[in-house]
Amino acid sequence: MPPLTAADLAEIYDENPTPIVLRLLWEIHRLRSTILRANQIRQTIGTRVGRANTVGEMWDLFEAELDREPCLTDPPTPRQRGLLYAGETEGRARRRPRNGS
Repeated sequence: MPPLTAADLAEIYDENPTPIVLRLLWEIHRLRSTILRANQIRQTIGTRVGRANTVGEMWDLFEAELDREPCLTDPPTPRQRGLLYAGETEGRARRRPRNGS
């Protein structure tokens, strides 16, 4: 599927103005903000290669944003650990064929 534009995201909310959709859209907004900050840094580095090239305050903001990212500290979900079935032991999950059986 193609990436969603800001207009696509707005349309999704307009069609489904529920609290859960709003929460998901807020998470997407946070992730997009991080990407925009990374792009700012890339542009700064790209235009001033070879010098102390990243504006300190911009870098500090970027690092602070990354440090707040839950995906860097969240424990793996059962799905990520391969425990897709309630009560399944980790050993069974490792032995289970990867085709979902």
